[in-house]
Amino acid sequence: MPTCRTPSGRRHNVRALLACLLAAVLASVALAQGTRPGTQPPGMEENRREARALVELLDLPRQAEALMAQMRTDIIQATIRSSALSAQDATSVVDEILMPNFRARAAELLAAMTEPYAVNFTFSDLRALRAFFVSPLGQKLLRTQPVARAQSEQAGLAWGQRVFQDSVDRHVDELRARGLKF
Repeated sequence: MPTCRTPSGRRHNVRALLACLLAAVLASVALAQGTRPGTQPPGMEENRREARALVELLDLPRQAEALMAQMRTDIIQATIRSSALSAQDATSVVDEILMPNFRARAAELLAAMTEPYAVNFTFSDLRALRAFFVSPLGQKLLRTQPVARAQSEQAGLAWGQRVFQDSVDRHVDELRARGLKF
């Protein structure tokens, strides 16, 4: 299964990322279709405004930009694989022909990423979350979360390596009997 690396170097399953993006876009389209003026739930526009303010604090616009950059990389790689183009020519095709449409529609991506907050939280929830994230503790959480997440991922990987080695050591004969060499 193909994987990709985000600008931070984290590996992600390309299909999973694209499936999540597609699900978010489809959900926002479905919500938009079902929320013609006068038919949306009361207070939904207030929720959306408050959700937009919250996602600004949570730095979702930067995450949306990073996601588009990752999509660009994936599209370039797919273009190289599906054509006889060099990496330089594939990059030119993607940057000159495809990416302008992505950039022009970036607001749709941010809206799709914002909508789950507007739908899943009440107005008062969103206000309370925003109040928390502007507080000193909320600001500390926002500052330290990337480092803590990276440290947690590293700890998880180190644990996986230890458990893998332990499993191989415990079952080396059985693994070799099945034709595996570790």
